[in-house]
Amino acid sequence: MDTRLQALAGSQGGTFSAAQAYARGVTDADLLAATRSGAVVRVRRGAFVSGVLWGASDEDARFRLRASAIARSRPGDVLSHHAALAVHGLPLWAHDPARIDLLTRTRRGSSRNGLHLHPAAGVDVVEVDGVRTVSVARAVVRAALTMGAECAVVAGDAALHSGRTTEEELRAEVALLSPHEGRSRALECVLVMDGRAESPGESRTRLVVDDLGLEHESQVELRDVDGRFVARVDLLVEGVVVEFDGRVKYRADGADPDGPESAGQVVWLEKKREDAIRRLGHPVVRVVWSELDRPELIGSRIRAARQLRPHRNTPAATKVHALQHW
Repeated sequence: MDTRLQALAGSQGGTFSAAQAYARGVTDADLLAATRSGAVVRVRRGAFVSGVLWGASDEDARFRLRASAIARSRPGDVLSHHAALAVHGLPLWAHDPARIDLLTRTRRGSSRNGLHLHPAAGVDVVEVDGVRTVSVARAVVRAALTMGAECAVVAGDAALHSGRTTEEELRAEVALLSPHEGRSRALECVLVMDGRAESPGESRTRLVVDDLGLEHESQVELRDVDGRFVARVDLLVEGVVVEFDGRVKYRADGADPDGPESAGQVVWLEKKREDAIRRLGHPVVRVVWSELDRPELIGSRIRAARQLRPHRNTPAATKVHALQHW
C-alpha cells in the first residue's frame, strides 16, 4: 500500500476521501492500483477504506467504516440517523446497512442508491474523529423514524446508560418533529428507553416483555428479609425473574480475571445465585439470542413460571429495590 495512503488512513480510523489523498500527492493511478491490489476498498465514489481493516471487520464495523468514509468524501455534509449512531460507537440492531443518511444544503429530501439527503438548516453539528455528525439525541430520534423502535431503543438505552445523552435531550429532539414527520411514533420509542439496560440483549428482551403487555422493573436488587443483598436481576416481570443470557458468563475467558478460572466454576456460582433467587420465591426464566424473535415462546415460559410462584403471602421472601432510573 502506498505509504501516503497508509499514513492517511491510519490517521483517520482507516477511512479517507479521494480529495484528501490528492492533497497528499496521490494520483488517480495510485488510487486505482491500491484498489486493484486490495490495499484499499472503494465503498462509494471518492470514499475509501483500508483493505486490511475492512477485511478484519464484521458487518456492523463495515457499516461504520463506510459511513465514515462517505462523510469524509462530502465535507460539507453531516451524518445523521443510524449512520450517525454507528460513528458515535453505539450498538445497532434492525437497521439497514445499505442506507446512509446525510444532512446537506438542500431544500427538500432526496434519495439515490442508498444515500438519503435531508435539509441541514438549524442543526447542531458535532465531530467524532473528524467526521461531522448530528448529536446522539438527534440520531436516536431520527433513527426511530426510519429504522423503527428496536433500532432506536437499543441505541438509546446504550446512550442513556453511558451518559452520552439524557431523557431531556431526547424529548427536546422529539419536540422538534412535526406530527406529519412522526412525532408520536418517536415519542413512543423514547418513552420506553431505559438507561439501566446493560446490553442490546437486555434491551431487546425488555421490548419483548413490553410487547407482551407484562408489568416489569429493570435492574432490580433482590434482598432477603434481613436486607442482605442476594442478586441484581435484569428484569422482574410480575414476580418472575427474566434474564438475558448472552452465554459470555459461561466461558472461562469471559470470567472476571480476579474471579474463578474455569467455566465450570462460573456455572457453579451462577447456579448458586439462581438457587438463592428461587428461595426468595422468584422463578427464573433465561432468554437467549435465538429466542428473541419468538415472543410467544418467551411469553408462555413467563406465564408458566408465574404459576410456580408460592401462593402463600410470605414476607419471606423479598425486599425488592429498583435501581435509580438514569
